[in-house]
Amino acid sequence: MENITRRRFVIQSYRLLAFIPFAGVLSCTEESKLSAEESLKRLIYIVGPWTLEDHPIAEDFTNRFLVTEFAKEYLPKSVDLIQSLSKQIAKESAEVKEIDLGKLPLEEQDLIMTLSKQLYSFVEVRFYVSNEPPWGACQGNPKWHTRIPN
Repeated sequence: MENITRRRFVIQSYRLLAFIPFAGVLSCTEESKLSAEESLKRLIYIVGPWTLEDHPIAEDFTNRFLVTEFAKEYLPKSVDLIQSLSKQIAKESAEVKEIDLGKLPLEEQDLIMTLSKQLYSFVEVRFYVSNEPPWGACQGNPKWHTRIPN
């Protein structure tokens, strides 16, 4: 440091300052790794029937689903599946109209099919899809069964 001149100091400082944006770009290219629970939640939001307006209903369901025994078979594989699906998911809405299973490996295709079949087998989800009220709630319309489901 004793032999450094002002000119050499300025040149080295510029080199350091020029490298800082490059380091920021490198850190942005690394994909953030979600936890297994967060990735399974996101997968349930994608596969499930809930709209963006009904996000609190979906969040309540997924929180209850994660503490059951059903979630344990999906937790280890959900992180890899979410990363595979990230190319098909719209970043701004995190909503998927359809999933192209042909672009996924067979193991991930089976996981999505098994999860979706299991989700839609729950009474709560079937009631949501058919627009029926939850257990114990009265029907406001006596002809509710003649309506077309959403």
